[in-house]
Amino acid sequence: MGIKRSGFALIEVVIAIVILSVVLAGATSLIWSAATAVERNQNRLTATYLAQECLELARNARDSAWRKHLPWDCAFTNNCSGAFPLVQDMIDGENLILILGTSTKFNRKMEMDASVAGSIGIKCAVSWPLRSGTERLVLNEILTNWKQL
Repeated sequence: MGIKRSGFALIEVVIAIVILSVVLAGATSLIWSAATAVERNQNRLTATYLAQECLELARNARDSAWRKHLPWDCAFTNNCSGAFPLVQDMIDGENLILILGTSTKFNRKMEMDASVAGSIGIKCAVSWPLRSGTERLVLNEILTNWKQL
């Protein structure tokens, strides 16, 4: 008669531990990838809003100049003799948001191109640091004198 064995052999325990560790490693990798993707998307969304705000500032400056009966491009070119602040001075290299007195990682820069008569090209770039370098998002718009007198 044979002896009945109950319980697990050492090999069975080792195989179970290996299978469990592979499953846990896969789950950990999946969670890490998801967290990285969420952070990347959150940063890109914030940068998009900040770049849109930069373009809105440019549109607002154009429209404010018109309401003050100044040339429409007054805030972009320095042809108003100091009567209106230059948009570029308000935004270039600005560290954007202060949250409870702490600056954020986002930086915004506006570039203007007035090479085409009757229009001004606006480029708003937002950059932020990553573990592997720097990410950058750029939005462009062409402003014209939409309210010609």
